[in-house]
Amino acid sequence: MGRKVRMSCIAAIPLTALTEWTKYLVQDWEFAKWIAVLVVVDTVLGMVKHIIRKDLSSEDFWGGFAKKIFVYIVLMILSNVLSSYTVGGEAVGATSWMSRYLCIFMVVREAISILENTNAIYPILPKGLIKRFRDFGEKGEYIKQEDYDTDK
Repeated sequence: MGRKVRMSCIAAIPLTALTEWTKYLVQDWEFAKWIAVLVVVDTVLGMVKHIIRKDLSSEDFWGGFAKKIFVYIVLMILSNVLSSYTVGGEAVGATSWMSRYLCIFMVVREAISILENTNAIYPILPKGLIKRFRDFGEKGEYIKQEDYDTDK
């Protein structure tokens, strides 16, 4: 047996185990591809925005990027578990809505970030729309304190 064949066999063992375990982590690879595209676009636009502002920091970038990737991987694993787990050998569909919610949340969050970064580079969106995005904090909570009293 040649050296290349031996090396291929040695490399195949851990890769086989890894591919067997990925089904427990993520099953919707189509969604994983789309969220990866959005993350890349958002990251590039964010870098361009900070280059233009001349406040790009590699420490902030890598820290924020690593945190985002970690959280998204955890959310994708949770989404997979919520839509795929079985009880008594049968899939439980009662939590599949939570799986869809998590995926939609990630896509919407990335889309809003892309719109904000795009507008920071080249303002094309209505100011009212961007103002609405800023009414929500980093954690998604509504932070704008306005009195919407209808008696006035």
